[in-house]
Amino acid sequence: MFLNSKYYTIFNTDLQLSNLETKIFLLIINQGMLKIDQISLELNLDKSQCREIIESLIKKNMIIEYSKNLFESYHPRFAIINRYKRLCLEKNIPWKKNTVIDNLAVILEQPFEAARTK
Repeated sequence: MFLNSKYYTIFNTDLQLSNLETKIFLLIINQGMLKIDQISLELNLDKSQCREIIESLIKKNMIIEYSKNLFESYHPRFAIINRYKRLCLEKNIPWKKNTVIDNLAVILEQPFEAARTK
């Protein structure tokens, strides 16, 4: 899925995800459940580096380990809005509705649903 640079900036600044975290999250959103081997191959990453990034996304409640080395993302609204909410709590910033974050979640719903209803 192609997102313009504005959306990648939101992942980096507003959600504080690295470029690789964003790429893995979007890959799983767009393709559905993936094994670590598939993610590693698709993004040309070493499996151990891939595992590290996936662990980070799991801690951030963006994806889950469905079974041994098989990963799935949470629904985009849940993953993105909860990530934003958690950052607000960590930084002691009042949490309130953020249309930029909401719009990003909405944009990702269509590819998320399409990948899971093939």
